[in-house]
Amino acid sequence: MGITQIIFITTITITTFVISILTGKIFSIGLNLSPTTTKWVLIVSILGPLLFVGTMVVSRIWQSGFLNYISYFVNALGGIIFYLFIFGFILGLMILIGSIFNFSVPVFIAYILLTLGLAFGVGGLIQAKFIKVTPYTITLSGAPESWNGKRGLLVSDTHLGLVNHKDFSDKVVNKIIEINPDFVIHAGDFYDGPANDTKIITESWKKLTNIMPVFYAPGNHEEYGDYEGFLTSIRNAGITILVDDVTEYDGVQIAGITFIDKRQHEIADKIIKSLKVDNTKASILINHHPAFQKSVEEMSIDLMVSGHTHKGQFWPFYYVVKAVYGKYIYGKNVDGSLTTITTSGVGTAGPPLRLFNTPELVLINFKIK
Repeated sequence: MGITQIIFITTITITTFVISILTGKIFSIGLNLSPTTTKWVLIVSILGPLLFVGTMVVSRIWQSGFLNYISYFVNALGGIIFYLFIFGFILGLMILIGSIFNFSVPVFIAYILLTLGLAFGVGGLIQAKFIKVTPYTITLSGAPESWNGKRGLLVSDTHLGLVNHKDFSDKVVNKIIEINPDFVIHAGDFYDGPANDTKIITESWKKLTNIMPVFYAPGNHEEYGDYEGFLTSIRNAGITILVDDVTEYDGVQIAGITFIDKRQHEIADKIIKSLKVDNTKASILINHHPAFQKSVEEMSIDLMVSGHTHKGQFWPFYYVVKAVYGKYIYGKNVDGSLTTITTSGVGTAGPPLRLFNTPELVLINFKIK
């Protein structure tokens, strides 16, 4: 492991231990548990983070199909603990205020908050299992007549890896085949995390590319693992990879750029303007995160499709992500001649939760002027 990974794992370890132990301690006080029960709660509070960190380390040095199930369980547990911490924090504030003003928080309040924490966590796990289809209608100026009524499907942030693997991949592929669009665009974060068995994912997506063309540009999460291995798998699946490149599909240009940090405007501007885009033809740009609209519009690109934000993935992170991306956090936005569509994505990163935020595939219905 490199120094960056060591720092990341150390930070996660410390944070996880603090959250877990603090949550256990607060609920032990609020529920008025006996010393023996409190001891066991704190032991569990320590074992949870140990299991989480241990799985994270092992996954980077050992591959196994069984490890996928363990990773899902551990990350799901982490999501539930997160919500227990949120409601535990509320309980802790109430206990602190009670100690200042000399009143006791009723035990039933602690039970209510404990139930809410569990309900939010489990609810997020359940909601992540569903996939909705969100439709948009786009007028593509300059497109050939054949694009009138053409349907494109935007999928992003599948995050295929240790947590979401073959079963999830097959589920997404089969759902797309059921919708039966004319073509598919994948807006990045196809893979996620450390090296894993990509061959079965390649075979999964071959089912789709045997039926319709699929275009893809990478996200940031491919960079967290075997980047070249991930791209090789995607290429072997028959998917057209667009890394700072342009191709043409039925008279319309489809371009894709590599992931560029939102703060690197000058680099992004240079790469976008280096794309060999014919301004006399309609064009679509795949840009993993919804940024650099000014540079894209200056290139006379008609439609930019993005993902990355997950629309916050699970409450309350929507408000955090919105502070970074503003109106581009989700949905359809128009800036002059450019339309940006940001999907909330279909997969999960970290805890496999999607609370108040159903995973989606975006169906784009095209019209021409």
